[in-house]
Amino acid sequence: MPRIHPQLPYEIIQSEVLPRLPAKSIGRFRCVCKAWNSFLSTPDFARMHLRYQTNYKLLLLDLLSPTFRTLDREPMNHDSITTTHPIPFKKHDVSIIASLDGLVCVCFEKTRELAFWNPLTGAYKKIRTPFFNDISCGALAFYNDSSNDYKLLHVVSEGAFIYSRRLDSWRKINTSFESYNVLNFVWSMTTFVGDKVYFKLHSKSTRGLWCLMCFDVECEKFKEIQFPPIPCGAHLRVNLAALNGCIHLCVACGETFKDLECDMWRLDGDGWIKVAEIAIPHWKPFREICTKKNGNWLAICKDGNFIKNIGFEDFATDFYAYFVGHSTHLYHQEVYIETVVSPNP
Repeated sequence: MPRIHPQLPYEIIQSEVLPRLPAKSIGRFRCVCKAWNSFLSTPDFARMHLRYQTNYKLLLLDLLSPTFRTLDREPMNHDSITTTHPIPFKKHDVSIIASLDGLVCVCFEKTRELAFWNPLTGAYKKIRTPFFNDISCGALAFYNDSSNDYKLLHVVSEGAFIYSRRLDSWRKINTSFESYNVLNFVWSMTTFVGDKVYFKLHSKSTRGLWCLMCFDVECEKFKEIQFPPIPCGAHLRVNLAALNGCIHLCVACGETFKDLECDMWRLDGDGWIKVAEIAIPHWKPFREICTKKNGNWLAICKDGNFIKNIGFEDFATDFYAYFVGHSTHLYHQEVYIETVVSPNP
């Protein structure tokens, strides 16, 4: 009796099998034939493949080399440390701004340049920024819109500018936040939730003057949202976090680090609902938390050797061990996900 060799239809392989492969395997499968190489190199496949990628990693830059490596989530073991790779830019002044869908936005502090970079594939695209001199001034947001165009929003003293990867150009947009100019207010790193980008602002001259700035990525409009009542204290930390598709505001306040108390607020429309009051029994070193687009919270260990998933209960009962977000726009580590998304349109 002849043996039967069942075969999957090519359409099933394209739509159900290949998109589920790890990103590192896609390069090898491009060598199977010209048809696969063509299909696996398309933006449509990159979007399809992105939906199945959930393995976040910690990207670490070593600017002395200059090289980079990636670390898996805990538990930490020898196999989770990848080999060291050279940074393709061959510069020692590169810093990470943000990551999204496997693309990392970096800047070169000594020049007027940004870049979109895929650490897995090594591909990158440099972006000229002719309208400002200091990349660390103002505020930067990295996001994508409903047309799947990856964009940068840069708020500087001259106004707000948007870069489109698809058009490879900058344009200025109308703004209505003159009173919150970056010369007078410090704009935080961004939190991207749904189709909104959020900035936390505080005055450089008036203590206790805070607000939330919301940017709608579709209509490209800014909206000011007032903060809930914030207590006064010698030590105050106000940070944004994303959870279950909602913006949360974490306010930790106390006369000393040993008596901090935290209120957790959830944004509801243009108002706030207090969802938790947390007494912090004693001070411990804070750890950084990155909140990703799908709402996960990933805490970076204090020594930077691994990341771990945490949920609301971990955060509420162990807040003293974590610090949400980054204290500076420019840094040398970032949580990102390996994909085959191209930095080029």
